[in-house]
Amino acid sequence: MKTIHQINFWTFIINLILFLIPFLGMLFMMVLGFVQIILALAIVFCHYRRLDRNMRTMIIGYWIFVVINFIGIGATHFYSNFANDALVIPFLFLIPGALAIYFVYTTYTITKNLNHEHPAPQY
Repeated sequence: MKTIHQINFWTFIINLILFLIPFLGMLFMMVLGFVQIILALAIVFCHYRRLDRNMRTMIIGYWIFVVINFIGIGATHFYSNFANDALVIPFLFLIPGALAIYFVYTTYTITKNLNHEHPAPQY
């Protein structure tokens, strides 16, 4: 689980750094989203039984917001004749950015709690 958090954290940091260069941060946000969805699937399929109720709620909440965002992206593209930038920008940049921050916090919390339950042996 610590590896999942480290991958997530450093991918997020790279994305923040790339926002200093015009358009690279926005393009890399797609990579970040893909990586985070793969990591969330790994948590669900490999670690879900080890999670307590609060951590499961965090993961389920993340998935609910991801689905809502995908629906919003699909709706803005489907109704592109009617949509303006005021609808596209939140679903393509603001909400995924907030989801990325939330998922970094979620993986940090899960890692901290799982390592607290099963600390590494001290030699």
